Amino acid sequence: MSWSDHINKGKLIEDEFAENLKDVIKATEEQDLYDHWDVEGILQGKRLRFDVKDMKMFNRKDTEPQDEMACVEYVGISGHPGWVRGKADAIAFKRQKYSWLVVDRQSLWYMIKKKLWERYHSKSKRTQYAKIPYFTYDRSIYGKKDKFCWVPYPDIEKLWGLKITNSHNNRENKA
Repeated sequence: MSWSDHINKGKLIEDEFAENLKDVIKATEEQDLYDHWDVEGILQGKRLRFDVKDMKMFNRKDTEPQDEMACVEYVGISGHPGWVRGKADAIAFKRQKYSWLVVDRQSLWYMIKKKLWERYHSKSKRTQYAKIPYFTYDRSIYGKKDKFCWVPYPDIEKLWGLKITNSHNNRENKA
């Protein structure tokens, strides 16, 4: 997939999530890149900024995305804070199990930070194809400064959040 295709797919996913919001405002390119939010709108009576995340494949060679773990970036490719440390109020994860999982960004970051410290920010010593929850991965061999980890969705679902099923009118609160 080309970079342009990747960007266009991301915009489609953002538009799909935005159908669940009222009074939608789209982020500028600068807000998207540096503040890490994609859309702002009203959800359950609250105006929030959301960073929208599509499902990820474990490896580029995989044919389908997986719905077991989220790839969470805490340092961006330029060395700046990653999206989990951005200015969005909430993260909206696209899911197969149900349409969307929306969670508080700060709660997600605090949970991940705690898990990373418990592992002393351990880097995975396995091949890049084995994905271990809460181990630090990076792409430094490609000249990138990013750091990210894989987080099991069941852990994310334990945080306060909102599950949005097929229809944007059918919502389930999760405490």
